[in-house]
This record gives sequence, structure tokens and C-alpha cells, in this order.
Amino acid sequence: MNALLKPLHRPADTELHQPRILAPELYRYDEARLGEIRIQPYSPIVGGLVQGFRFQPEIRTPDEVQAFLYRALLEYGFLSFEPGSVAAGDFEPFAALFGSPRFAGNPQAPRVGGEANAIDSARKKTRTNYIWHIDQAYRERPQKFTALYAVQAPRHGGGTLFSNATAAYQLLDPRFAAYLDTLTILHNADQMGLVSMSYGDPERLAQARLDTPPLEVPLVRVHPETGARQLFACELYAQRVLGVPRLVSDHLLGIVFEFIKSPEVCTEYRWETGAALIWDNRIVQHRGIFNYAGQDRVLHRAVLD
Repeated sequence: MNALLKPLHRPADTELHQPRILAPELYRYDEARLGEIRIQPYSPIVGGLVQGFRFQPEIRTPDEVQAFLYRALLEYGFLSFEPGSVAAGDFEPFAALFGSPRFAGNPQAPRVGGEANAIDSARKKTRTNYIWHIDQAYRERPQKFTALYAVQAPRHGGGTLFSNATAAYQLLDPRFAAYLDTLTILHNADQMGLVSMSYGDPERLAQARLDTPPLEVPLVRVHPETGARQLFACELYAQRVLGVPRLVSDHLLGIVFEFIKSPEVCTEYRWETGAALIWDNRIVQHRGIFNYAGQDRVLHRAVLD
């Protein structure tokens, strides 16, 4: 009998024969607390629900509260603030607790007020937000955080999926992860038509393309504040892996995207009217879910440097 076909006469090595699982210390089940403010895990691997906090712009938010929320954001990946925590007119100054708001809209997502923009299902006809991505990962300096406020949430559906792309990296075999650490990719804002479909005027479209040329970025990036590694390749923007044949590039990206979509590292955030949400683009990837046909979905967005 061929030696390679001999039956296995010893017990299987469970670590060798099965895919990796996340380390127990990555899961969160207990609440964090500062005074009356509590943060419950939204899911065991990503997200926190903030309770007992009320943003009042006329009263300066204490430094220790800001620091507590900021640390929690780095830990949980996203924070959800229940309806009543933030008034609609106070959304932008609330978002400024975490950074400097910067307008990042386009004709499909126009400005509302200062630096915020609207994401309104009644007028936004592009559907690229239903593809996994990190906001503006095609820019040399993409924003740190994104904040959203639900002006009107659908009664059913219309949630946002989040993937802890840092945890997804830790699902990789260490030898494969070390190889990915050496690779760079091209991120192209128009890879799936985001730019082409956003501008109806030819001159504005031409300028938008000039403003967003393809950019070489690491396939895996390191969080500058925590040191954790994130799968940075985005299904919406990734054009190809550099330095390998096309077939290898396609397979590598396909493997990375499958890990990002793994149920073990994902959760669905379900919107409620009046809820505010902020996430760290250096930890999570996200995508919308279009399952709310016939209903309105209006969000205001602020991106934060």
C-alpha cells in the first residue's frame, strides 16, 4: 500500500485538522461602566451599546467621559447610542467628541448643515454601500471614524453589517497571515463604479476621477493606537494584489474577503429612529443590507479625522 494512503492509526490532532478559532479573551460578555454610563456588548466580538449617556451641547462633556467613550470605541469597534442620547440637531457636535468632522459626500449624498451629509434612500440611487468596505479606503489618509444618525429608520430591515476585520486577521493561519503582511494592493475608488455612478456631470466626473487615482496600500494595516492588525483589502475598492499573477491575486483577495465575511466576526446592527452610531474604520469593515424596499431610510453621516 502506498505509504501516503495508510490509515491514520492515532487520534487526530484537533488543532492541526480543524480551522482556527478565536481566542477566548477576544470575546466580551460583561458591561463596562463609568458612573451612570454603561456599555453592554452589542455582540460577543464586535460592538457596544451605550446606555445612560445624554449629549447636551450646552454642557461641556467631562474629559473622563470622553476618554471612557474613546477607549471603548477602540475596544469594541463600534458604539451604538440608544434613541434619546443625541438630538437630531446636535448630531455634528456630538460626533466632534471623537474627532474633527469633514465633509465626505457627493451628489448622491449631499451636505446637510455643516460638515455632515445625508444618506437618503429616496434620492441615493447608487448601491455600492451594500458591498463590504472601509470608508474612503481609497484615500491616502482615510478618516479614522464614521458617525451616523438615524433620522428615519425602516420599521423592518435596512440594518448594517459589521465585521471585526482585526478578529478576522486572527482567524488566519499565522504562516499565511505573515505572507499577507508582506503584500500591497491597489485600491481604486471606481473599482465597482462608486465614482462613475455618483456624478452625472461629465466635467465633475472627470475631476472626481483625477481626485481619486488608484492608490497602493497594504493588504494588512496596523492600527496606530492599538497595534492590532486589520484586513484592509476592501471588496468595494480592491483592484488587485501587486507582484503576483492575476489568478493568484483573485484567489488571495477571495480568501481575504471570505474571512471578513465569517459569521464568527460579524454582527448586524439594527437601526432605530433617533439612534446614533460611531465606528472605527481601522478595526471594522461594514456594508448595508437592502431588505427594506418600500420604506424610507434616512441617515446623516459625519466622517471624523
